[in-house]
Amino acid sequence: MVIHARRPEWGEGTVEQASATFHEGRPAQRLVVSFTHHGRITINTGVAPLVRKETLATMSTTSSPRFPAPENAPNAELPDATKGWLGKLGQTKTGDELYRLPDAMTDPFLPPSKRLQAVLDSYRFSTEPRSLIDWAIAQTGLKDPLSKHTRHDLEQAFPRFARDRENHLFELVRGLKRQNRADTLQETLRDTTLPAARNALQKAIKS
Repeated sequence: MVIHARRPEWGEGTVEQASATFHEGRPAQRLVVSFTHHGRITINTGVAPLVRKETLATMSTTSSPRFPAPENAPNAELPDATKGWLGKLGQTKTGDELYRLPDAMTDPFLPPSKRLQAVLDSYRFSTEPRSLIDWAIAQTGLKDPLSKHTRHDLEQAFPRFARDRENHLFELVRGLKRQNRADTLQETLRDTTLPAARNALQKAIKS
């Protein structure tokens, strides 16, 4: 369990996904965290400090705790995201690269509409053999993903990717609704020609 040091009111958070990234040229982690009182969000540790729940409890008993940090605290005051428990979170486990949602879908610094479009574009992939290979190429960046993963790996990973993609699509649509951007959703729906993507978006809008 983790705590957002500057937003303790969000409650306890569970890290669901982790990947390496940079912030202002410094190594950091991009984490997808589900908070008890705030829901599921993506956090760049170069901007937002996270600490383990037990660590925060320990620091609260000291006379000069390092966290919570003030809103304008420099990044130098944040923990090194390449070391310790944060660094371990960013170490991709074997196979994780296959089902991890791409940054284009989850990057909090991208407009929601662009993230939404990236999600919809991925519906061009399917479990059809050639399409499955194309999906693995896009996920891994490898010219021949079968040099690292078996076809069985791909067949096992794609359903998980598809499940997480659908959940993320619903999350993005809910966010746009909260921002009163129904027009953006309808415009995107009109411009979406891929049947699978269109059906998924319609389902998300109606939910």
